[in-house]
Amino acid sequence: MRAFKITETGNFMTKLLSGRSFDSFLLEEASLSMQVTWHVDGRINKNFYSSEEWEDTANHPYPLIAWESVRGHLRELIRGKKAPASMSIVLQMRPDLMQKILVDEGYPQLTDVVGAMALNIRYDGSEVTLVTGISLKSFSLDKNADRIWDTMMERFLASREIGFETMT
Repeated sequence: MRAFKITETGNFMTKLLSGRSFDSFLLEEASLSMQVTWHVDGRINKNFYSSEEWEDTANHPYPLIAWESVRGHLRELIRGKKAPASMSIVLQMRPDLMQKILVDEGYPQLTDVVGAMALNIRYDGSEVTLVTGISLKSFSLDKNADRIWDTMMERFLASREIGFETMT
């Protein structure tokens, strides 16, 4: 687990909410504290689909909604004269990309152990912090997945020209 302080909040928010920089992620949950607090559960709602639609997994390839499908809605909630008082967004790397990362980094055995690679985004009204996290399917003393995810996030932020400082 590693924490990052974003050095250019406006640039980050633009890339998060208007750009495609985070489109390889799924939304686990979001909470926007404004005049009222909006809570968004990123889990796909089976009851929304007909039986035929639900059986066609192309309609919902993952148990969580793609960030690109929901970011515009969140952007519209935020749009206005005042910034949110606070905001919390939890994203997960798509499972297929997570497995590719682990295999490409030389740890294919971890694909059976790692359940999710998460990115927790917190805005407190003035600054943004990001915290990486790993969810495990079973107990493991192997910390390589944490190290890989932290390093991948550093590269990800740098490649998208998102300024950050690593927090200790």
